[in-house]
Order: sequence, then C-alpha cells, then structure tokens
Amino acid sequence: MTLTEGGSSGLEALGKNGPFDVVLLDMKMPVMDGLAATREIRAREARAGARRTPVVMLTANALPEHREASLAAGANGHVSKPITVADLLGALTRALEPEQEIREVA
Repeated sequence: MTLTEGGSSGLEALGKNGPFDVVLLDMKMPVMDGLAATREIRAREARAGARRTPVVMLTANALPEHREASLAAGANGHVSKPITVADLLGALTRALEPEQEIREVA
C-alpha cells in the first residue's frame, strides 16, 4: 500500500512504484484534485499503451454531477462519504472486474 497527500504526489508514486492493482482518490486533494489526477492517469496509460488501472473516487461530493464528473475523468467507481466497508469492498470488486463500466455507490 502506498499513501500520498495529494494528486500530484500520487501520480509521482504511481510513476515510481506502479503499476498498482487499484488507485483510490478523493475528489478534493491538495495541489491536484482527484479528477485531474484521474485524467492524467488515463492520459499516461494511453500514451504508453498500458492497461487501465482501476480508479475509484472516494468523495463527499455525492450529487449526480459529481458522479458524472468522475465518469468523464475516467474513474471506474464513485463512492460517496461516509464510506462503509461494504460500499468500499463492493466498489473495489466491481472496479477490478475485467471490462467493467463505471459503477457508483450513493
């Protein structure tokens, strides 16, 4: 497990220590938010022809437009806070399924 304090440091860790099995991001983080970090992850994967790393957005932002923003950025899942163990495990399970579409937990 690798923990970072923001999106840019998360991208740095992904570049140095990746690939990871899954990436968990908050929508609101210092320096670079989760949406920008997800877009950059997807751009890097596209440039490298790499497999898509499952990304799950964890956030207090629970409105439909927040879920849509996660989808548009390329996240595989969106879990709204307060996060339960069941919600997180469900989102992780779905995100790790091959060829899955974005899933959301309200």
